[in-house]
Amino acid sequence: MNVRSENAGRRRRIAFGTAGLLFAAAISSFAVDKDTIVWKSFDNAIVRIDDAAPKIWNLYHTGKKADPLLLQLGTRSLVVYIHDQAVYELQPAQLQRRGLDLVWRESDRPEKPMPSSDWSTRDVGSAWRVRFTLKEEGRMFDIQIPQMPDLRGLY
Repeated sequence: MNVRSENAGRRRRIAFGTAGLLFAAAISSFAVDKDTIVWKSFDNAIVRIDDAAPKIWNLYHTGKKADPLLLQLGTRSLVVYIHDQAVYELQPAQLQRRGLDLVWRESDRPEKPMPSSDWSTRDVGSAWRVRFTLKEEGRMFDIQIPQMPDLRGLY
């Protein structure tokens, strides 16, 4: 082996090592921390408050899961933990927009949930229905989340 090919091999190893380090650094900078929740908008959901549709609203979920939910009513944002039967109100500054999605750090969740009652969750065929009442306001929330029909038996 001559000196020229030995130097070329050394330079190649250094170049690949540097490229690997840069790639690892780039990947780690894009990694989302476990505390961060990325909210994606629901299509075709229905929200009613006291049997009337709100004028400005949007409903978000976290990927494939529908628990928790983020309900935006104008400038007001409510995080609804269905399994825990708890509702938290978020400050607008705690949510950051990333394209069509919203990003929130769960560590920013308020210590105490808003007083709520009359929780009901049920499958109503083409939708999954969540109902609850915020005690202080006396308002009943009715959220219907569309679900895909189970077509496994048709094959």
